[in-house]
Amino acid sequence: MDHEFSPAKICKYIADEDIITNLPEALKDKILCCLPIKEAVQTCLLSRNWRYTWASMTELVFRRSDFASGNGNAKDDACRFLKFTDMFLSLHNGPILKFGLNTLGNEMLSTGGHIYRWMLMLSRNGIKEIHLRTSTLDRYKIPSCFFFCDRLEHVYLRACILTSSQLPPLSKGFKQLSTLHLEHISVQGNSLGDLVASCPNLEKLHLSKLISMHHIYIHSTKLKILAIEGQFQHLNLHTPYLTSATIKLKLQSELHDASMARCNFNLSQFIDSLSDVENIRLYGRILECVEHEFLILKTTELFNRLTYITLEINLGNLKEANLALCLFQHAPNLRNINLKLIPRNLMVPPVRFWESIDRHVCLFQNVHVVCMTNFTGSFAELGFLKLLLEDAPVLRKVIISDKGLDRGVFQNLLKMRRTSKEAEIVIL
Repeated sequence: MDHEFSPAKICKYIADEDIITNLPEALKDKILCCLPIKEAVQTCLLSRNWRYTWASMTELVFRRSDFASGNGNAKDDACRFLKFTDMFLSLHNGPILKFGLNTLGNEMLSTGGHIYRWMLMLSRNGIKEIHLRTSTLDRYKIPSCFFFCDRLEHVYLRACILTSSQLPPLSKGFKQLSTLHLEHISVQGNSLGDLVASCPNLEKLHLSKLISMHHIYIHSTKLKILAIEGQFQHLNLHTPYLTSATIKLKLQSELHDASMARCNFNLSQFIDSLSDVENIRLYGRILECVEHEFLILKTTELFNRLTYITLEINLGNLKEANLALCLFQHAPNLRNINLKLIPRNLMVPPVRFWESIDRHVCLFQNVHVVCMTNFTGSFAELGFLKLLLEDAPVLRKVIISDKGLDRGVFQNLLKMRRTSKEAEIVIL
């Protein structure tokens, strides 16, 4: 019996069986999708059964860096990359579920024309996921055929232009799209709002390096996570089920005064659309650009799920301090506060706002941790810290990142009276 299953016979059986050749098609596809695209094509040399396996891969990722020859001729490398991609897609047979393109750090040749042609091929192959990481030197208009990829679930586009005339009237929209990430995007008109409206099941929307000189309207009943960073004039939201909101407003580099910016941010309307929010982050110059000095909320409901707030703020500015106070008042279950302190508008005299707050309002009744970066020890910052320590019964830690605090200020911080016996001040 032992002689019948000797090592020699087992090896001969395995060799005769040719495991590689007879792998299931699904497993072959998985193997090829893990290889760089050029190496995946080279598997046609393995055996007759593998000759055309690469032509039915379901996940394709084309990287410009894989075609660098090392001779310093970037133009030839780009041509070789484009020809290979064209050839591969023209010979491909079967569905393409994922398509990735990465040309970062490399300028291409007429990117828009090639992307239009590739997108047209993808729209006919049941594409579900698209990642186009193109250089900002190769900005392109999103092709109209992109809007006919109606099975898309995840999209990442970089260095693109979205115009109001691009969404075709015959498009079915993106009923399965759940994640949309647009980076270095220029938006014209209400094209962004129209795009979001065509995605009824969108849950995550990320807009990075956004440039828009128009009003942005985002109405979505399924959206849960929203992140917007860039230049925009006005933001209008109707997102009743949003759980996380991150907004960062950037001004044009030549504008140092937010009052000269073309942005009018209606914070009241924004906050009113966040009844289920758990996390709010407001960065950049957004608090400077709000329309009114005092925040007036239409809703009488508290944000009972809001537990985390991050603000980039000048605590000594009356307008910004009022806005922060209103947020704190409407968040009874707030746990974490992260403040990035910015000494903006130095010509405006600071006010003793935080010292005037009633110590019995219970602003911070459930706050556990507070982080304050760029702490300078100003009257406003010390006033806020004093209010926090006296008003937060379950506070555990205040983490302060200072800008070279004077020894006297440091000693005064440690002597401040604290309602919570567990509260400690950590200075980094």
